[in-house]
Formats: sequence, structure tokens, C-alpha cells
Amino acid sequence: VILFPQAKLAFCGIPKAGLTQWLQFLRFTFGAKDYQGFPHVKPEVAAMRFDMLREHTQMKILNDPEWKFAAILRNPAERLLSAYLDKVASKKAGLRKSFQNTYGLNYTISFEEFVNYLGEERQSCPVSKKNDKIDGLRGVDWCANPHWRPQTFFCGLSEFLPRFSFIGSLDHVEHQSRALLQNVGLWESHGKYYHWVDDKKEMKGSGFCEVQPPKLRDGQELIGFQQRIRRDDSDSNTNNATMNYGKITTEVSDTIYGHSTNSRSKIDSYYNSPDLLEKVKLLYEGDYKLWNLIKDKDSLSSGVELASKLSSVCNSLAKN
Repeated sequence: VILFPQAKLAFCGIPKAGLTQWLQFLRFTFGAKDYQGFPHVKPEVAAMRFDMLREHTQMKILNDPEWKFAAILRNPAERLLSAYLDKVASKKAGLRKSFQNTYGLNYTISFEEFVNYLGEERQSCPVSKKNDKIDGLRGVDWCANPHWRPQTFFCGLSEFLPRFSFIGSLDHVEHQSRALLQNVGLWESHGKYYHWVDDKKEMKGSGFCEVQPPKLRDGQELIGFQQRIRRDDSDSNTNNATMNYGKITTEVSDTIYGHSTNSRSKIDSYYNSPDLLEKVKLLYEGDYKLWNLIKDKDSLSSGVELASKLSSVCNSLAKN
């Protein structure tokens, strides 16, 4: 959970679900000129993490109704593929080697092998150094790597769902992120002034060091946080892809949340059998229960609303 104190917003940052952009936006609200740099190593980001606070401060925030908790979720199948493409089959040799060394492998496993490992039973959690390294890859549980750990295992979503005021979908992130920031008073002050570029050639400096703020070219307008980059129809770089998996068919145009794996456009080629997708749905059953309630909603949902639909006990209490 990352905190925006000025707005009393506690945002659940989930890896492979737009977390990096939210951390960059957090630094933007601080006035950091290099807000487009790699944010995970910045000291001010660590200071705004809920888990870094003392317990009495955590409880004060949890029990204060003025603090709004929020989360943006991603299609579980797409998120898992994105994690695979980013960490296991990365275009960067160093990242591929790091994954192999961590889990005792000597080659790049296929996506199907990756899913099969996740479906195996882990020998211990926490992972014991006495076991084979590959044991760390087994199981979809609390010990799983954060990049493919179930989303409902983050930020108390599985325990404190009714505490969340806003829950949205990455499929509708453009207007839902804006609505969220408007609700907490951050859109007019910061959100609409946020500007970013998706062309790394325009970004000077190292991702781990200083990256200069993006400059507006003649005729350009501020984009706004997680708003779609508008391009002319004649722009040859415009990328419109169609994803079609399960019963979902969605037109996707120009990434607006900073992912570089293009996992949406690769869904069909990697989920090339119904059995593989069904296995992922079973592994991430808890995520899918929540995802299925929000995937087609244009507006943000509340945790109370979702909890009442998920639980017969909550549902009876809501009716009373």
C-alpha cells in the first residue's frame, strides 16, 4: 500500500498491474523532476509505504474513515503472461539469467512449463534453502514471487475487502483512474498536469538515476495521469491490437499504463489451448471471483458492494 497523505489515499500497488506508474505519480506529487525514472529504489517512495509505518500509525489510518483505500486489478491471465514475458522470457539476457539462477534452471522455460510449475505443490512456505531452488517456483500462495502472486493476496484484499472505497479494472483504467483521483482531490491539483512519454529515446539519463522530465512539443497537450496518448490516424506508430480470449474481445489502442511486454496482443499465441487457460483460472480462482465482478464495469466499485456479492453472509447483512 502506498500513501498519498495530502489526499488521504491509500493505494494498493500490485506488481504487473500498473504499480510502477502509480509510484511515478506519487513522486510527481512530491515535485520530483525525474518522476519518470525507475521509482522502486527512490527513498521517498519507501517512506510512503504503509508497511513501513509503526503499528499504531497503521491502525490509525485503517480506522480513520477519511482515509480511502483503492486498488486497480488486472485480468489474471494477462497479468500472469506479462510476468512471464517480463521475468522469465525477458528480451534482456540479464533478467533471463537472473530468473534461471534464482530457480536453478539452465534454460528459458516455456509459458506452459511455467504454468505447470506454478500448479505443483510447494514443499515448504516460507521456502526452505534445504529444498531444491525450483521449489520456490512451485505453488500460487503467499510465498510466490510478487509478480505472479494472486492479486487478492495484496493489501488485505482477501481479508478487508469492505475497507476499500474504490476498486477498478486495468481494462478501464483511463477513466477510472481519473475518477479515483477526482474523488480524493488529486486530479485538479496533479492528475491532469501529469505528462509522460512512451518513447524511451526522448528520455535522457538512466532509469535508475536521473531522468529529465518530458518536454512538450509544439502542438502537444498535457496527457494526464494514465490517460491515452492521442495520435493522428496517419501516425505509423499507432498500435491497435485485438485481444480475444475466453469470451472477451476488446479493442486495445496505445498502452496507457506503461507496460512494455505487450501481453494483451500476445494472449492468443501463448494461451493456445483451452486447457492452459482453464488451469490458470483454477490457480487464480480467488482473483477471478473478484475480476469477474468488475471486468465489464465502466465505473469504480466499492469493497462493500463486491463483498456482498461474494459472500452470502455479507449479502444478507447488506439487505438488512
